[in-house]
Amino acid sequence: MITSEQIKNNLKNYLPFLNNEALEKLEAYYFLIEEENQKYNLTGFKDEKLLNEGIIESILTFKFINENILNLSEKEVLDIGAGAGFPTVPYLLINPTFNLTIYEALNKRVNFLNLVKEKLNLKNLEIKHIRCEESKEINKFDFITARAVAELHVLMEISHHVAKIGATFCFLKSKNFLDEVLNSNFITKKLRANFTFFNLEKYFEKENILVTYTKESETPQGIPRKWNQIK
Repeated sequence: MITSEQIKNNLKNYLPFLNNEALEKLEAYYFLIEEENQKYNLTGFKDEKLLNEGIIESILTFKFINENILNLSEKEVLDIGAGAGFPTVPYLLINPTFNLTIYEALNKRVNFLNLVKEKLNLKNLEIKHIRCEESKEINKFDFITARAVAELHVLMEISHHVAKIGATFCFLKSKNFLDEVLNSNFITKKLRANFTFFNLEKYFEKENILVTYTKESETPQGIPRKWNQIK
């Protein structure tokens, strides 16, 4: 586990625009994750990797999204399977101008996210113990995202019905994203999705690509299918 001083130095180095309140919240969030990670496998990120690739990279990514793809202010945002809260919770901690809902299927992660909400006073965060394809919140969200949860074709199918017409989908992928795009042929045609790709600056070890598209029409009948058909 890295020290409080190391955390603050890294945060100031990569995120010089943060004020003291934001620095303190992010540090508290880091230690909540590390403490919980000692009890069970909350996230594979630990130590400096947790700070850099988990917290800092999430903030830099969402800063880019907010400035270049969609202004998230007052928007209804959905994060599918956020686990420890990545990629949305770190950005919400420093920019609480949007309403965030997290769908999380694992109860232990739901409990952790509720702990984060309570300890860090995140009033505009709602955590739901549900799988996205089972959600009845039809046409609710303006922006939908996920990181390291499932292949693109799965994310597309399970989330289309909960987005408003005109909503933006923005999924974080790695350098092999084109393989996932090719594997999404069926659902891409079904949803009439037109992709735009953003190659983000390589902040740390891995390459990050944003795969984005807009919901142009109502969700076709029969979508999403049952989970065993989607996989």
